[in-house]
Amino acid sequence: MAEYVELCSTTDVPEGEMRSFATGSNEVLVVNLKGEFYGLDAICNHMGGKLVKGRLRDNLVICPVHRCRYDVTSGKVKRGAGFLVESLSGKCGDQKAYELKVEDGKVYVKI
Repeated sequence: MAEYVELCSTTDVPEGEMRSFATGSNEVLVVNLKGEFYGLDAICNHMGGKLVKGRLRDNLVICPVHRCRYDVTSGKVKRGAGFLVESLSGKCGDQKAYELKVEDGKVYVKI
């Protein structure tokens, strides 16, 4: 049964930034967009890049390995890696999104 596990404090992830946190066997990317917190699998499912080393542009995180863009609010691919990369390594799939909640200044993830 899924349960909420504490990941971090809200102050650990300033507005407009992202941080990666480990919990058990999961590594979760936490993104703060205008005070709303979102969670994605921190490792790109396409080529294994650490998304925290990528860039955040509006609500999109850009993978540092192949530049695939993921919507942090849903995990959906918004732009693939491009024809050459995808022809060699396959298409980018959606990134796993985690349900987060905030209580008393702490961010929790549903695992």
